[in-house]
Amino acid sequence: MTTTTARPAFRVMPIPADVLGRIRAAGHDDFGNPLVPMTSEAGGAPMRCCLEPAAPGDRLCLIAYRPFTQPGPYAETGPVFIHAEACAGYASTASYPPGYRDWPTMVFRPYHYDGAIAYDAIQLGDGSTAETVIAGLLADPAIEFIHARNVYAGCYMFCISRPGT
Repeated sequence: MTTTTARPAFRVMPIPADVLGRIRAAGHDDFGNPLVPMTSEAGGAPMRCCLEPAAPGDRLCLIAYRPFTQPGPYAETGPVFIHAEACAGYASTASYPPGYRDWPTMVFRPYHYDGAIAYDAIQLGDGSTAETVIAGLLADPAIEFIHARNVYAGCYMFCISRPGT
């Protein structure tokens, strides 16, 4: 009898833990903005470290973050919430984050290998359609990765790529 394990169709990546550790240790984000811990009174802020909504009472920081490793005209910087102290992170990288299942419509913005936005392929989706949208975008071999973003503010939520990349 042969047992096979299904390969995940995609990989979801929060802000890398080593990047967050460096930012927390420095006391400021990569753009010089000081970390100013605050308490989430109502909860609900989309955390980019663990891909969960903040719980009431969580200590968090709002930082400027650029999810690109290379410079370029599409390498945007924007505001994101992280836990003020290190958290467990997001370990289930082969699945769409449960903490975003109830999030309103998101923009799935695909990028080519040269870092340019694939404008004609941009899709809208939500927690019930996310896997279908992601599979359709990654079916195009010209797409390197996808950014999930807030449809209203355009804020970066997380990155999606093919497994093993």
